[in-house]
Amino acid sequence: MAELRAFVEIDAMQPQWAAYVAQTCQGDPPHAAMAQLYVEVAPANAVFPLVDVAVKHADVRSGLQVVERQFGTLELHGHDPAAVRLAADAILERLGLSRADRVPPQVLADETVTRVDPNQAQLVNRMRVANLLLEDETMFLLEIAPAAYTAVAANEAEKRADVKLVYAAILGASGRLIMSGRDDPVREARAAALAALDA
Repeated sequence: MAELRAFVEIDAMQPQWAAYVAQTCQGDPPHAAMAQLYVEVAPANAVFPLVDVAVKHADVRSGLQVVERQFGTLELHGHDPAAVRLAADAILERLGLSRADRVPPQVLADETVTRVDPNQAQLVNRMRVANLLLEDETMFLLEIAPAAYTAVAANEAEKRADVKLVYAAILGASGRLIMSGRDDPVREARAAALAALDA
């Protein structure tokens, strides 16, 4: 029986998050305001029939179907949130599981750095996938397991505060998120990300 490691439902993708996903996805690129679903399962090969059942049961598109050594991850999105929920329900039915069976997210690391030094900003920028981190900005960093929960943390942080998405990793044993901006918005964004994970 497959393990449902993560089951992440996003009602409306925020502009930066949608642009990041579009830039890094394998398949159909989404855009802002679309609904989105991430599912992470073990064993990894279980992801193939899940994408199949989802796209055949609902008007959704797949942007990601990744098989790693231990885990498989899929991403689906669509204009109609009801269609994305229908795809989500089809996946759960195929697994014989419910949303309550997913592994709850765990924050492995939570750091805030104020007045970022220009040297460190350049080091972070070498690995960035989105916006540039600038010197003297504040950044917050989260490490989350399972990795797919990084998506909801990033999207909710952007929804609630005027911050920049700098780095996100949603695959592997754990996910990582870096966002930056002015002190107060970064605090608001961090609180929103953590609240979304708690919920």
